[in-house]
Amino acid sequence: MPSPTFAIGFLQLVSSFLKLLGRAGTTAVALSIFLGLLLPGLAETLRFLLTPAIFILLTLNFIRVDDKAPAQQLRHPLSAVVAMLWQMFALPLLVVLAGIMVGLDHIDTGVLTALFMVSAAPPVMSTPIFIWMFGLNGALSLTISTLALLVAPFSTALFAYLLLPETLQVAPFALAGNLIMFLIGAAGLGRFISFIFGADRIYRATDHINGTNCIVLFIFAVAAMDGVTDFAFNTPIKAVALFLGVFAIAALQFLITFLVFFPSGQQTAFIAGYGTGNRNLGLMVAALGGTLPELAWLFFAFAQFPIYLLPWLLTPVATHVGKADP
Repeated sequence: MPSPTFAIGFLQLVSSFLKLLGRAGTTAVALSIFLGLLLPGLAETLRFLLTPAIFILLTLNFIRVDDKAPAQQLRHPLSAVVAMLWQMFALPLLVVLAGIMVGLDHIDTGVLTALFMVSAAPPVMSTPIFIWMFGLNGALSLTISTLALLVAPFSTALFAYLLLPETLQVAPFALAGNLIMFLIGAAGLGRFISFIFGADRIYRATDHINGTNCIVLFIFAVAAMDGVTDFAFNTPIKAVALFLGVFAIAALQFLITFLVFFPSGQQTAFIAGYGTGNRNLGLMVAALGGTLPELAWLFFAFAQFPIYLLPWLLTPVATHVGKADP
C-alpha cells in the first residue's frame, strides 16, 4: 500500500503536469492530433470512448462558467441568438439550396453526408474552452453553443430530411431525447462540481481544467483516427485532398461568418466564426450510427485536424481581436 507521502507527491506531480499542459493548451492540442496518427493500434480500442469524451468536454465547460456571465449574456441575447440561427439554419439552408441547384441525385451519398454533418452540426464541445483560453468572451461562446445544442435535434432532422436519402434519415425524437439528456447531464454535473468547489477555487484551477481538456482531446483524437493512417498510406493523393478540403471548408465557414458579424464587433465576429468553422461531427456520427458511408467517416476523422490545429493557428488573431475589441 502506498505511503501518504508517496500519494501526496504523486498528486502534486499530476497537478504540476496538468498546470503545465494547460498553459501550453493550444500547442498541446495541436500536437495531440498527430500523436493520434502515430498510434493507430489504439484507435479501435479507444473508439468506445468517443461519446464519454464529448460528455466530459461539455461538463468542463459548465464547471468553469461564471453563474453571472450567462445571466448577463441572456439579458442581451441578440448576438447569441443570431449567431445560433446563422450556424444552425442559414448556413445549412445555403448548402441545401446549392445541392438542389447541382442536383442531389448526382452527388455521392458520402459527399452529401459529409456536407450535412459539417453544415448542420452544432459547434464542437470544446469551443467555449478555447475561447476562454484565448482570453475572449467564453460566456458568449457557451451561450451560442448551448442554444445550438437545444435546437440541434430539430434542425439536424430537418436538414437530414432535405439532404440525405431515406437510408440515412435521422430519427428526430430519439436524437432529441439523447441530446437533451446529454446536455442536462453535463450541465448538472458541471454546476454541481462548481458549487462544491466554489467559484474562486475553480478560477484558480483554470490551468488544471485546460490541462484536463487537453488530455480528453488527445483520447478523442486517437479514437477518431481509426483507419486514417492506413488510408493515408494506401491512397495518399485522396488523403491530401481530404486534408486540404476539410481545412478549406472550416476556413470558409469561419471567414464568411466573421465578415457577416463584423459590424457587431471583432470579438463577437471571431467567436461566432470560430464556432461555425468547428462543428461537432461526433454527434452526427452517433446519430447516423452504423449507416455512415466510408467517405463520411473519413471526412469526420480528417475534420479533426482543423478542430485541433486552428486554436494554435488562430492564437495571434485572437490576441489581436482581444486587444482591438476588449
